[in-house]
Amino acid sequence: MKTVGIISEYNPFHDGHAYHIQQAKAETGADCAVVIMNGDFVQRGEPAIFNKYIRTEQALDGGADIVFELPVRFGLSSAGDFAFGGIMALESLGFIDSVCFGSEAGCLTPFLEAADILVREPDAFGTNLRSFLRRGMSFPAARTHALSETSGMSVEFMQTPNNILAVEYCVALQRLTSSIQPFTIRRIGQDYHGENNDPGFPSASTLRRNITKSRKPHLTLEDFSSVIGYALLSNPDLTCCKDISSDLSERIAKFLPNYQSVTALIRQCSNPSITRGRIRRALLQCLLHIEKTNKTMPYLRLLGMKKEASSLLSQREDTSCQILTRLAVDCRQLNPQAFALLEQDLFASDLYRQIYCQKYGQRLPNEYQHSPLIH
Repeated sequence: MKTVGIISEYNPFHDGHAYHIQQAKAETGADCAVVIMNGDFVQRGEPAIFNKYIRTEQALDGGADIVFELPVRFGLSSAGDFAFGGIMALESLGFIDSVCFGSEAGCLTPFLEAADILVREPDAFGTNLRSFLRRGMSFPAARTHALSETSGMSVEFMQTPNNILAVEYCVALQRLTSSIQPFTIRRIGQDYHGENNDPGFPSASTLRRNITKSRKPHLTLEDFSSVIGYALLSNPDLTCCKDISSDLSERIAKFLPNYQSVTALIRQCSNPSITRGRIRRALLQCLLHIEKTNKTMPYLRLLGMKKEASSLLSQREDTSCQILTRLAVDCRQLNPQAFALLEQDLFASDLYRQIYCQKYGQRLPNEYQHSPLIH
């Protein structure tokens, strides 16, 4: 059975995602689409608008054949670590033939060329990077401008979210010396940050905004405002958190005594060298006790699959990455280091569930009571 991997957040799942799955199978000739999906927190530094089980159900209905959860230490991280974790997850499965990602370009060559520069780091790139950093740019912005200067590609080309991730996927494939073949599908429909309600492939930003104005149960970052404030106050050294530098730690400490909300703190702490996205991720990393990224994949948790795809799991030969299908049983087979990493994921999901239950007065099953969704 030929397989194509897809790395996504599906926050929320929409028609553009279904189109991507369909085209990914067609472009690669794959029989099965294997999705690595964020859990209850997403890369942009927010809780997912809907929980991972709702989004898994939507993904399976929309054409995915298997959905695995990307561990939160990768999912709630910079574009580079997010992409690296997703590619490493696909690689660890041992049966993925290709990976297909969306992009504004729809052509693979510029991403491979950009990735080659980032992996090799030629002298010209390093010189350009240092020059832009001295001008006060944030690291992502300086890196983008340095890459543009070195490669000749426009800054605008390198700044769109899908193109940024496309480059990082290619970087990860090179660094892992992976045999997985990359493909890209040109993104169609509304711009990533589009704000109109065009019914033809609306952006995820538009859908999230509409959901927050509706009566559909959902969570936003503001719902975590109190627990984030407590986490910041109770952490004696914020620089232990993955993406909190000494500069950001000092800015947080400056405004923390008058903390009112997470939204206000993000606005106060941001400046040209520290993006709001980075601050959002850093605050949630503090809340979820995420320190330096452990770049291993000792387990993957199965969230859902179609019955006809189950044979792929039984054919796996590499057991260095354990597939967790029955959490209460399978977690006992993890070594202490791997179980400690799993506890991060469980804590993140339990906290998300608790905030949801408080907000809507509902009771939901905990992580050990959930089984993979089978279609």
